[in-house]
Amino acid sequence: MPPKPPRKEYTILPIYRRIHADAHYTGKGVTIAFIDSGFWPHPDLIKPHPRILAMIDVTREKFTKKDFLKVRPSSWHGTMVACSACGSGYFSKKYYRGIAADANVVLIKAFDGKRVTSSNIHRALIWILKNHKLYNVRVVNISLGGNRNDLATRNAIGRTIGELKSLGITVVAAAGNNPAAPIMPPASCPDAITVGGIDDKNSADVNFFGDYGSSYGRTPDGFVKPEIVAPGKLLPAPMVLDNETFNESQVLHDLNRTPIKLLKKKLRAVIRRTKLDPKIKLDPKILSLSEKQIKAAIRERLVTEKFFAPYYQHVDGTSFAAPIVSAVIAQMLEANPRLTPGLIKMIAETTARRLPGLAPEKQGFGLIVPKACVKQALRETHAVETDSPQVLDDRIIFYYHDHAAKKVCLLGDFTAWQKDTILLKKIGDGVWRADIPRLSPGQYAYKFLIDDHRWIEDPLNHRKENDRYNGMNNLLLVP
Repeated sequence: MPPKPPRKEYTILPIYRRIHADAHYTGKGVTIAFIDSGFWPHPDLIKPHPRILAMIDVTREKFTKKDFLKVRPSSWHGTMVACSACGSGYFSKKYYRGIAADANVVLIKAFDGKRVTSSNIHRALIWILKNHKLYNVRVVNISLGGNRNDLATRNAIGRTIGELKSLGITVVAAAGNNPAAPIMPPASCPDAITVGGIDDKNSADVNFFGDYGSSYGRTPDGFVKPEIVAPGKLLPAPMVLDNETFNESQVLHDLNRTPIKLLKKKLRAVIRRTKLDPKIKLDPKILSLSEKQIKAAIRERLVTEKFFAPYYQHVDGTSFAAPIVSAVIAQMLEANPRLTPGLIKMIAETTARRLPGLAPEKQGFGLIVPKACVKQALRETHAVETDSPQVLDDRIIFYYHDHAAKKVCLLGDFTAWQKDTILLKKIGDGVWRADIPRLSPGQYAYKFLIDDHRWIEDPLNHRKENDRYNGMNNLLLVP
């Protein structure tokens, strides 16, 4: 059982409770590389034992280890992203630990002091390509977007992610937070697992889940992204220490805990001590208010700045949904190190839970289900890497992978959507296959029917369209 909250003020639920993560796996023995704006060696990553294997700067700034020790404005995003996935929960008695709290991390800075560029993201990926064996990197989390968007064949980021996939490294990318804007690389890359966000209302009950408003849509290559979603709102993350934001949180929480009769005395001491430093956003006129008004002003500031606990803020965005998925993948790899990126992606997709009331284009296969991912990972006895569908000269081959299925039916335009016209045969451990004669040139819609009751699109084919029944059809292109 997870520990109880150490303070009653901890109103934000930890991530592992909100998505019912498997507590038996913590990413031990797995390394996740984070490509982000910047980092600081937070206690969540170095206590009770150090798990930062390397801190690298691939930009022209060329930070050394000493440079990373200084808290900078660019440090907070990457630090909070990494801690949300792999943090030990050091300041909360493990209550706000990450799902992969025992995973090792490699932290790669891609912010050059002015902006994050596609070229710096690519440099970070190349560094991983050259050094992954040294650190046993199996997962890469990218909660950044580049500044160029083109076809995967012309995109250096996409090509390098493909190379990493071939080496057994799974790349996870945040979809972005603007539903009106196109999905950019690395999120648009075919070989990346792209993660969108949902608003779970700080709840573990899917009946309350709703749309977060993350980026989605068709990429220049014709693929529909994201593939999967995770909570992207009101997520707990530890703050970097000894900066203005952290110091303000400490003061405000101290004042909030002060008995109301002693509040003005404490407040005067704070004002004298800080000389109204901008980091403490309190107007000296506040002393003219009543104690109740002062307490209300302090609590309003806590809410505005998302300071729900002295060492923690709640954060929003697909930047923090992506590391949830990366952490679950680390659990899967701890359970079964033989998993390939293709199998990991397939397992995550086929075990996901599609949420009602949310357009399928926005959620892909749906909400990640960590326990189902780990359970399926444990069942895999050999690597299965196939493309599907395969259009050959004389036939078309379809594959589907599912250990639990007892019957798999292929339906589509070419069967007039009639049930049992084409049945897949089980050819191996959870592997199903169907061969059909080559169709006339054109575009065909299809999907699978599992055990006569569960419809699912082909997880190996990311060309899709809305089926108008709160789901998606796959698109088969025959040249």
